[in-house]
Amino acid sequence: MIEWAANHWRSIQSGLKSDRPMDVGKAITKAFLAIVIVLALLPQHTSDGSWQLRGWALIISPSNEIGDTFAGVAGVLAFLWIIVTVWLQSQELAAQRKELRLTRGEIKDQRQATQDMAFAVAEQNFDNFVFELIATHNSILNTMDIKSSSKSQSLYEGRDCFRYFYREFSKPTPGEARYPAMAQDKTLERYEQMYEKHHSDLGHYFRFVYNMLRAVSEADAVKDKHKKLIRALFSDDELLVIFYNSLTVDGENFVKYAEDFQLFDNLPQERLAKPEHKQLLPAKCFGETT
Repeated sequence: MIEWAANHWRSIQSGLKSDRPMDVGKAITKAFLAIVIVLALLPQHTSDGSWQLRGWALIISPSNEIGDTFAGVAGVLAFLWIIVTVWLQSQELAAQRKELRLTRGEIKDQRQATQDMAFAVAEQNFDNFVFELIATHNSILNTMDIKSSSKSQSLYEGRDCFRYFYREFSKPTPGEARYPAMAQDKTLERYEQMYEKHHSDLGHYFRFVYNMLRAVSEADAVKDKHKKLIRALFSDDELLVIFYNSLTVDGENFVKYAEDFQLFDNLPQERLAKPEHKQLLPAKCFGETT
């Protein structure tokens, strides 16, 4: 009997400590029934001076008293189960809310992980795109050449062609002073003449450079590192030719990208045809904030 009671008590304790609401409800019911059994086994003093068990006194009582007693026990048990039921429902709702929060958290983490992965992939793809543009730019440069009048040999190839282009239009014409104080500036006229002469090379070159800067500038994944890479592409002679092309009517759309990339930050200004030409473009093109 003692061992049964001990096992019964351990079962109640285990149920009360359980994380499952149903186990807790069963444990409470067992505890209530155990209390009823204990009360039934307690002795009581009768009217004739003898002692008898409360349970036996109930059994030999009139039927109406037995009914009232069991009705009272059933009422208490029903009330207890109402409390247990409400508590179980509240626990289940709390568990559902907790599970919902965990599910939302997992979904949020998964969505964030997916976004991070997508961003990383997009960034890697854009890096590859920029490197492809750089490779294409170098490829276009490598196809350029300036041949002799007999076209039997190339005088200039690749980037060296821009040294020739710049020298051809930047040097003063015979009889024109290097810095004519009052004479009209002929630099852009000489540039346009040079451009027409070498349109087959320069037209392709400028179209690609313009679209390369536009594509990189307008991309969502662009960063300062990409702009620095693009800016580092151009040689001094390229920058000088691009600078004067930006001053022409056909090249005016190029200026906003020259500002965005601060393209002329490394421009050798001492080699400009005239120092005051620098004032013809916004200061931001040269990496200056004011």
